[in-house]
Amino acid sequence: MLNKKELNPAITAPNWLRRLFSFLEFVSPILTSRIATLFFFTPIRFNIPKIEFEISNKSVSKTIKFKNNKIKIYEWGKSKNAVLLVHGWSGRATQVAHLNEPLIQAGYKVYSFDAPAHGNSNGRHTHILEFAELIIKIKKLHPEIESVIGHSIGGAACIYALTQGLNAQKCIIIGSPVSTHWVLNSFCKQINVSNKVENLIKNHLENKFQKQFDDISIDSMVRKINTKGMIIHCENDIDAPVEHAKYIHKNWKNSTLLLTQNLGHRKILKNKEVSQSIIDFLKT
Repeated sequence: MLNKKELNPAITAPNWLRRLFSFLEFVSPILTSRIATLFFFTPIRFNIPKIEFEISNKSVSKTIKFKNNKIKIYEWGKSKNAVLLVHGWSGRATQVAHLNEPLIQAGYKVYSFDAPAHGNSNGRHTHILEFAELIIKIKKLHPEIESVIGHSIGGAACIYALTQGLNAQKCIIIGSPVSTHWVLNSFCKQINVSNKVENLIKNHLENKFQKQFDDISIDSMVRKINTKGMIIHCENDIDAPVEHAKYIHKNWKNSTLLLTQNLGHRKILKNKEVSQSIIDFLKT
């Protein structure tokens, strides 16, 4: 297992939010856990850079219905062979679409989507299980998709989808956290709540979804799949430390590990050497 230092979150929530949760916990730990759960399932919609609008304008897009949400799906390129890109938490399709041009030039069509409560899809809350459901749904809509590429939580969703019947030749995860336990622990440290509240959240979620946290943690899920995988991670990623990638690789027998330098958690998506390594892996 990873030690506590390796599990420490890189960022913290604003001080006012940390003080608010400290006060709420003093009043009622159970109430605090319920409110924290809503925050846990609520991504932040960041401003979209101009270059991503240009990327979006080059796509063919459509909207599909998913539960009570309208989900935006994007398509770039023309080929019989396709890959699906899956963005991370508080991300969007155009964020991972920096990989588009190299993939298109290598002979692939590229699909991506905005998850619920992300990008141009509607909704306020979502979670990794819905990410995975959408991956499976989009694969059924577009059976030419051969492989999946996920960034951060999107990588975890790809792995979970594979355990739920997704048929993909290869899976690439980039900067993905090792476990759901770590994601929750990191979140609780950010908002400054105790282990007691963290356990209340965990128990509530396990009862709500009728799944144990281990069932949706990458380090345990990869033991259940035979899909050929590639793990890409930056050695100075402060959002998900590199030890996560090493631990995943140790548990994923049919995987290769690529470590990079000085690219962090997001710049890694724009790096030419990383793009070429992805293409080389897909082609072999």
